Order: sequence, then structure tokens, then C-alpha cells
Amino acid sequence: MFCPKCGKMNPDDGELCSGCGATLHESEPNKPKKKSPTGKIIAIIAAAAVAVGGSAAALTQCGHEDAPVIAEACYIMLI
Repeated sequence: MFCPKCGKMNPDDGELCSGCGATLHESEPNKPKKKSPTGKIIAIIAAAAVAVGGSAAALTQCGHEDAPVIAEACYIMLI
């Protein structure tokens, strides 16, 4: 087997490279780490909270007659 560090030929059953001393057999292959979805979950919850809060604030203004723009927005939200 060839050393992954220096390329020297070593016996297949060897543990260390005879040229540079590097480990020839890794106990576990390097696996990419999985990313935690925690950040995405927090972002979704925050966006939902903003949307619900904004809708609730707009709906509290729906009874005011002096705000035709808000009334139109309320009508659109209620459809």
C-alpha cells in the first residue's frame, strides 16, 4: 500500500509509513458533517410571528372609517 502522505510503498498490513511515520489505515473515513436545521427553523418561526403580528395589527384598524387605505388592505386580507 502507498502512504497517503508521502507516497512511499509500504506492506499492506503496516500501521505506520516506513518513510514518514504517517498512519496508513484510518479508523473511520472522513464523513461530511450534517448541518443542523436549527437556524432555518428559527427563521421560519420568526417570519411567521412577524406575519401574524402584522396581520393582527392591521385587522385592529379595520373598524376605523377615517383610514380608507387600511380598510382596503383589511378587505384584501379578509378575502
